[in-house]
Amino acid sequence: MSGLLLNNIASLYDPRDGERSGPLSILIEDGVISCIGSCAKIGNGVEVVDCSGLLAIPGFVDCHTHLLFAGSREQELYMRAAGRPYLEILESGGGIHNTVASVRAASEEELFGNGMRYLDQALTLGVTTVEIKSGYGLDFTNEEKMLKVCRRLDEAHPVDVVPTFLVHTVPKDRDRTDYLHEVEKRMIPAFRSLADWFDIFLEKGVFSLAESERLIEAAKREGYHIGFHTNQVNDLGGVGLAVRCGARHVNHLEVLTDEDADLIRRTDGLYPVFLPAAEGFVFSDHVGQFHKVRDLRERVVISSDFNPGSSPVLSPLFIITYTVLRYRADDPRLLINAYTANPAEMLYLSDRGRIAPGKKADLVLLDLAAVDQIPYLGTFDVIRYVIKNGSLADTGHQRKK
Repeated sequence: MSGLLLNNIASLYDPRDGERSGPLSILIEDGVISCIGSCAKIGNGVEVVDCSGLLAIPGFVDCHTHLLFAGSREQELYMRAAGRPYLEILESGGGIHNTVASVRAASEEELFGNGMRYLDQALTLGVTTVEIKSGYGLDFTNEEKMLKVCRRLDEAHPVDVVPTFLVHTVPKDRDRTDYLHEVEKRMIPAFRSLADWFDIFLEKGVFSLAESERLIEAAKREGYHIGFHTNQVNDLGGVGLAVRCGARHVNHLEVLTDEDADLIRRTDGLYPVFLPAAEGFVFSDHVGQFHKVRDLRERVVISSDFNPGSSPVLSPLFIITYTVLRYRADDPRLLINAYTANPAEMLYLSDRGRIAPGKKADLVLLDLAAVDQIPYLGTFDVIRYVIKNGSLADTGHQRKK
């Protein structure tokens, strides 16, 4: 039996049970939390880590990312800062088509190397589970390539990877009707063995309500879980569609009526996901309507939307800080819930996102005095240990013995 004993923890925060003051110990056996409180060292195989002065929280679950890509698009940030509209950037060869070209040109091994590098970075930032969308291939061969790499990453890297088949847009070189037919009849059935989740971008100029519903229903027939991009720039009825089709989550929600917010509130099992960095990096005039559903303490979710175009951010601590600034969110405990237990439950991963006996031992130890300091000092280097599957991750911050 392998074990790890985290000793002398100053305090811990669990999203469902709240805060506990120490000194406390957490005993981990075979990757699972077995004891919290006064835990005796058991057996010769137990490694002991001194956590004096540290705050323990669950590992972060980043449930909306586009982490797998090739190329870089930093110049677009400065173009947007100078006031150039996205369509102009797109027409000049930038935008999503830039990344699509890079992904199509990249080999599977090149994509795998990129993914490993970003997952290494995510782990040092406290991310222990990450969802990764396809959507930068825009044809059968390259979407399949992306999803196969996601599966390889899940097998090769300590961070757990949840693959999602994303129908991102219609490629510029394809007939729209033909492409929708291929997605429905070929891609959705073929990719089910590679992804449990399906996503589509419902927005003007991307996919209409009718097109989205058609493909979502096709995905449901194949057994995918459903979540989708909606209400980012325009309200096309995405929340109503989510309720009709039994979607698990709706993402972005920068434009959200009071009526749709109430509909989310009344629909058990529907999670609203907010992506504040994706708003900030494109200088959006819309602000995610977080305040309208913040009372859903066990369902509201925040995520990085890490991608090369509109959110080059992987740090949950930065996202949490920025959520306070952009949404004026004044409850740090709610924000921790929204990045740990809530997205874990949303993804049907109830074995994590908590600090409780029987849960997966995915933890972050922070050099902070209280939960209230997490957003306040979220840009500081405060992560001291990351525990993944009951083992110390190499973050470069471990204290010298």
